This record gives sequence, C-alpha cells and structure tokens, in this order.
Amino acid sequence: MPKRKKRKKIEHSAFSKLASFTSSAIKDYKHNQKLKQQQLEKDLKKQEFSKLSIEKKELRAKEDNFRKQEEKLQIKFENLKLKERELEFKENELKTKENSLKEKEINLKFKGEEQKNKETDLKKKEKELQIRSEEQNRKDVDLKVREDEQRQKELKETRRKRREQKLRDEKEQEKRNLEALKLREWEEKFDREQKAREEQEKLKEERLRMRESNKRSNDADYSNNSEEVSNNSEEVAQQLEALDVENSSKN
Repeated sequence: MPKRKKRKKIEHSAFSKLASFTSSAIKDYKHNQKLKQQQLEKDLKKQEFSKLSIEKKELRAKEDNFRKQEEKLQIKFENLKLKERELEFKENELKTKENSLKEKEINLKFKGEEQKNKETDLKKKEKELQIRSEEQNRKDVDLKVREDEQRQKELKETRRKRREQKLRDEKEQEKRNLEALKLREWEEKFDREQKAREEQEKLKEERLRMRESNKRSNDADYSNNSEEVSNNSEEVAQQLEALDVENSSKN
C-alpha cells in the first residue's frame, strides 16, 4: 500500500511536471502563434497598405488619365463648337455671297439693259455726230474757200499796198535826192559866193595896198602903176563878171 502511494506520488509529480511542461509548451506555442499571427497580420496590413498605395497610385494615374482625357474631350468639344461656329460663319458668308451674287446678277442684268440703252443712245449720238461732222466738214470747206478768197484778196491788197508804198518810197527817195542835190548846189553856190566875196575882199585889200604904194611913189611910177592897176582891175572885174554869170546860170 505505501509503495503504491509513493508510486502514485511519483506518477503524480511526473504527471504534474509533464502537465506543467505541456502547459508551458502550449503557452509558448500559443504565444508564438499569436506572435506569428500578429506578424502575419502586420505583413498582411503592410501588403494591404502597399496594395492600397499601388491601387491609389493606379487610381491617381487613372484619374489623371481620365482628367487628361476629359480635358482632351473638352478641347475637342470646344474645337467642335469652334468648327460649328466656323461652319455657321461660313454658311452665313456663303448665304451673304449668294445674296451678293444674286444682287450682282440683278445689277448685271440691269447694267446690261442700261448698256444696251447706252449703246442705242451712243449709236444715235454717233449718227448725229456723223451728220454734224459732215455739216462741219462742209462748213470747213466753205470756210476754207472763203479764207482762200480772203487770203487772195489780202495778198492782192498787200501787193497793191507794197507797190503803192514802193512808189511812195521812190517818190520820197527822189524828193530826198532832189533836196540833197539842191542842198549840194546851194552849198556849192554858197562856196562860190564865199570865194567870190573872199576874192573881192582880196582885191579891195590889194587896191588899198596899191593906193598906199602909189601915194609913196613918184608921179612917173604912179602913172605907170596906175595903168597896171587899171589893167589888173579890169581883169579882176572881168573874172568877177564871169563868176557871177556862171553862178547865175547854175542857179
């Protein structure tokens, strides 16, 4: 009996030790499992965080891409609006051009009619001008004939006046020549009379000298000299008479 109790005590202590060891091992295992679980959770959280970060980056990239696409779409939309406006503007321009072309066509038709009317009026005016030109040509011919006749008359009148003027000039020249001749004759007569007077003065002086010389000389000489003086006086008197006759004949 006591051996069994001891054995039981031994078995109980061994069992207690084993239980204690097992409990400690279980605790350690649980603790390790908890640590592993915590580490696993941390790893999972890290993975999730990393995954979330990657997803956020991808989302940001997608958002940026989407924003860029929206901007591109907005730009395309604005461009489409601009193109629509340009198309509207071009359509309006085309309408304006069409209206302008229609107006031009109407104006061209109107101008064509006006041009036809102008051409008709121009033809009428040309005919009138031609008639006037022919009338003017006839008038010019008549005027030219009258001018030629008048020119001939004027030429004849000029020639007549020239002849009359020439005759007058010739008469004037003859008159001037006659006056010049009379003047020369008068000058010559005056010169002759002057010379005659000078000769008479010389004779008077000579007579005075001779009278004086006769007074100084003797009677015989005086008688001889008086004869010579009388003879010289007679010669001088004859010369003076001849000069007077010549002058009277010239005058």
